[in-house]
Amino acid sequence: MAAGKRLLAPLLILSRKLENYPRLRRWLGVLRLGLFQFGMGVSLAPLTGTLNRVLINELAVPAVAVGFLIAIHYFVSPTRALIGFESDKARAAGHWRTPFLVLGAMLTYGGLATAPFSLILLSGEGSISFPVAMFICTLIFLAYGIGVNIVETIYLATVSDLTPAHERGRVLGVLWIMLVLGTIVSSIIMGQLLINYSHKLLIQVMQGSAVIFIALAFVAMYGQERLKPNGELEDVSEPIRVRETLGQSLRLLAAQAPLRNLFLVLFIATLGFATHDVLLEPYGGQVLGMTVTETTRLTALWGSGMLAGIFVAALLLWRGRSPVMMISAGCILGVAGFLAVTLAGNSLSTTVFHSGVGLIGAGRGAFIVGALALVMGLVDRNHAGLFIALWGITQALAQGISTIGGGLGRDIVQYLSGNVTLGYTAVYSTSLTLLTVTILMLIVLHFWRGLSISEARSPWSNLDRANVDQIMF
Repeated sequence: MAAGKRLLAPLLILSRKLENYPRLRRWLGVLRLGLFQFGMGVSLAPLTGTLNRVLINELAVPAVAVGFLIAIHYFVSPTRALIGFESDKARAAGHWRTPFLVLGAMLTYGGLATAPFSLILLSGEGSISFPVAMFICTLIFLAYGIGVNIVETIYLATVSDLTPAHERGRVLGVLWIMLVLGTIVSSIIMGQLLINYSHKLLIQVMQGSAVIFIALAFVAMYGQERLKPNGELEDVSEPIRVRETLGQSLRLLAAQAPLRNLFLVLFIATLGFATHDVLLEPYGGQVLGMTVTETTRLTALWGSGMLAGIFVAALLLWRGRSPVMMISAGCILGVAGFLAVTLAGNSLSTTVFHSGVGLIGAGRGAFIVGALALVMGLVDRNHAGLFIALWGITQALAQGISTIGGGLGRDIVQYLSGNVTLGYTAVYSTSLTLLTVTILMLIVLHFWRGLSISEARSPWSNLDRANVDQIMF
């Protein structure tokens, strides 16, 4: 008992000192909340990067099958609307959101911890047939998909509960950046750990990332939701209101032609950006002869490019530049990136390939910031959160379709031509074309249909309603 008090004494002294600095204390609390997003980023890097490269390249699993597994969590994204609405009703009645968070975290951890066993199931070395192995893997990735949708939704809703409205945009912007930083740090560390690659080592590393996620989630969220006897949060006096249903959101959206046009443009652009998600690392391995460590580090390069795109686009937006310009610039950077990646296959130049990866990341970052600001500027303020949530689901579904489509396109072209490189470059050429079409559509809508706004709102507004982890990854 005495030893425990001695260990806690420095923390108690620090807590008392921080009471004299409320702003510092508040932002330290934000950083603690951000550990959840950082942990999510740590777990995403090996799942969406290294694992798919090994399955496609080393184990020769069809890219469409791997794309299907990776894309499952996009297709169950409407779960966010349902679970978010139920948790809102619980909060409005004075109950906890935490049980929903625990359920989502358990499913996410279970999926992350068992996903690397797909290496064994799909390797063909065991007694299980490929269809049976795919069915088991589908259940694993389905559990992960449902879990990550639940846990992210309840996390963002809890952050919204705890954060005053006037600070919410800045807080959520910081948390978003921590998500990207988590993927960058994870990919760098994983690259070092996997220098002497083996399937067993990758399984251990991925299970370690799952443990890191659940540990950081516990540290970030423990004790955050403290309720008074009447059901109100202790730290925030704002009442909790029940949000509109998804059906109401759809009806509101259908009534606004500019938003319908915008959603179509953003859907096509997302198709273009997301086709590479399951193929980039396998391309580096099969065509350019890069090692597992080298392809794992591509996520850090891509994430760094995305952060640069986000910061520059946000700065230009706050200086009065048009969100349409930011979206167009993001698509132009994406076109340049996919062109470089395609040319790298012909020249076998890893330098050109790396520059292409960085450009794709920067383009996606600029695109996301511009799209968020434009959506926020076109909808009325009373329903901004609803539209941003629906846009997030639209983006997730576009990414799911594109991820599977990219893998399928690669498999078909490679099978018909017998050329490994052509299978990849055909997909990247399609991405380039889709982004070019997006630029042309933006020009038409901007000049002939009036797709413009007089005042751009902060791109971070109502991020508590957006599934930003799936928009980015």
